[in-house]
Amino acid sequence: MAVGVQYLRMEGAFYCLIGILFLLYGYFRAIQRPGVSVILTVISLGTRVVLAYSLSAVTGIGVMGIWVSVPIGWFLADVAGIALGYKDRERLLGKD
Repeated sequence: MAVGVQYLRMEGAFYCLIGILFLLYGYFRAIQRPGVSVILTVISLGTRVVLAYSLSAVTGIGVMGIWVSVPIGWFLADVAGIALGYKDRERLLGKD
């Protein structure tokens, strides 16, 4: 029970990042670029898997390394999505 409480406190503080990521998924689908949603998913999931595997092997970090990798993956996907959206702003405004 105590481990679950630790996990929820850690992840709960960063749930706004997954909310932003879901907004970006919808945004890119709405502007007819669904492939970007797939790219963001690969960034998020790929980062989480690699970091979780790497950090869980470090002595002293263990399970906490897996938990930390989740918000890091969400954050990196958010940054990539915002950067790609910013890049498309001129195309969307009709300034091709």
